[in-house]
Amino acid sequence: MVKKIYSVICLSWLDLARVMIAGIILGLVVGRIVAFRPSHIDRLRPRFWRAAMRRMKCRDWVRLITIALWAAAASLIISAVIGGLLQRAEVPIYSPEEFPFTAIERDYPWLVLVAVNLLPIFEEWVFRGIFIDEFVRWRGSKLLAVVLSTIIFSLFHLSNPGTYFGYVIPLIPAGLLLGFCYIKTGLGGAIIAHNTYNTFQVIIGVLMR
Repeated sequence: MVKKIYSVICLSWLDLARVMIAGIILGLVVGRIVAFRPSHIDRLRPRFWRAAMRRMKCRDWVRLITIALWAAAASLIISAVIGGLLQRAEVPIYSPEEFPFTAIERDYPWLVLVAVNLLPIFEEWVFRGIFIDEFVRWRGSKLLAVVLSTIIFSLFHLSNPGTYFGYVIPLIPAGLLLGFCYIKTGLGGAIIAHNTYNTFQVIIGVLMR
């Protein structure tokens, strides 16, 4: 199984450069921010989450989960509508043959499900937890911070092999809604919303095959 998965995700030199360049740039930016503001690292530590959970009351949990699920549902619906319109207009979004997870999703959907629920933890910490907070400090506008973080979040996904610029378009409303969720509920709510969004994307993809 490991050999089969390895053969599926083997990338061309161009694809590998695409992934590495985006990763290096993001790593340098995030590393510089964290070096000047180490408090961002605290949000990755279990004690941060334990303390946050102890402070929350029942109504806080209800509010967090409600907003997170609403953001995930709205993201799925809007992204699906935009994706459908792009397909009708014959705007290329991504190439299934080049997309690394296509074959893995077909043969090992559980593995993709695990991956798409682990990656949002890092993505939300970076694109919402770090970037939104830093943009707010820079300009003092939450709206501008959400918009800028959404643009960066969407463009970063172009580092995925097999993706075209059209891939960014459905991600913009999803990024805006995740940013809204972060502003209203914090990092935990944004992660729950992102995980829910990804999980249903995988389930829908499997059911539609």
